[in-house]
Amino acid sequence: MPKIQADALLVGGGVMSATLATLLSKLDPSLKLILAERLDHVAHESTDGWNNAGTGHAGYCELNYTPETAEGVEIDRALSINANFEISLQLWSSLVKTGELPAPNQFINPTPHISFVWGEKNVAFLRERYSKLSQHHLFKEMEYSEDFAVLNQWMPLVMTGRDTSYQLLQHAFHMVRMLISVHLLVI
Repeated sequence: MPKIQADALLVGGGVMSATLATLLSKLDPSLKLILAERLDHVAHESTDGWNNAGTGHAGYCELNYTPETAEGVEIDRALSINANFEISLQLWSSLVKTGELPAPNQFINPTPHISFVWGEKNVAFLRERYSKLSQHHLFKEMEYSEDFAVLNQWMPLVMTGRDTSYQLLQHAFHMVRMLISVHLLVI
């Protein structure tokens, strides 16, 4: 097998490897990049909408990005991930401007992100998470509700048929929703 030389090897043919390859080639067109994908075509594992929402993670609803420590809910990782996602949006915006990508509505879709928990401890975690994240400008559009009617609007398939008079259930359905309106920044 012949040796292949490269400046960077990108593993996985999904949206994030494609974005990184594009960014690297814009920064230094002389770089030799290799993208390795084990499947027979790209974007069919994590990027595929049926497997992982088909999104670049922005830290909106991924609870593991805000671990709970002895000091409370830590939000630094979610803030960092979201700031990096904003950089991706800027890159994609520049590619739209130069005609290298189609109009944003061809590849970016606003998607509601919902974190759903139950149980007293989990609800307390989510409430603190919302309280901390919503104070930051990157998460200013985050919404929180404990109102059964609002929750039913946000997630009707989960709430339909639930007994609204059952107090324990009402307290269990605390959640946070982040509506993502992706606006490309024109560079």
